[in-house]
Amino acid sequence: MTWSTVKFGKHKGKTLPEIVFSDPDWFFWATEDGIFKGPLTSEANLINARAKSIRIPNNANGTLAAEYLIHPPTGKFAGMNIVPTSQPLHHGSSPVFRKQVIDLSTTRNIAPYDKLGCKNLISAAKQALFGYRSARLSQQQCELFFDTPSNFM
Repeated sequence: MTWSTVKFGKHKGKTLPEIVFSDPDWFFWATEDGIFKGPLTSEANLINARAKSIRIPNNANGTLAAEYLIHPPTGKFAGMNIVPTSQPLHHGSSPVFRKQVIDLSTTRNIAPYDKLGCKNLISAAKQALFGYRSARLSQQQCELFFDTPSNFM
């Protein structure tokens, strides 16, 4: 697919796959508010659906889950780990929940405008998907990831 570039705002010149891997809070806010027009509308709808349903790598038999942790004092997103489904839920003061997918909208669903939470989620997602937390993804890598239907449920 040929991705359109955003022609406005702080992400001017970037494609939506790049934006969702760098600033998912902004992407989901813009999608919810209907900011994207023209060709960006259909691209945003596709990215929106796919970013919420990313397959956990090496999980063909469904024995892994994404475990999301919430920071008790703030009620904001604290972290995500890929864990065996047979493992008991994290014990401690942090509330947790699990999903069968990596969902990049999780931080926004917990607490809108959580920049630190988004940073933590993206780092954890990069670890799970690309092998290291600080992966610097090129425009081409981001676009290729979202162009590949097998990456999504």
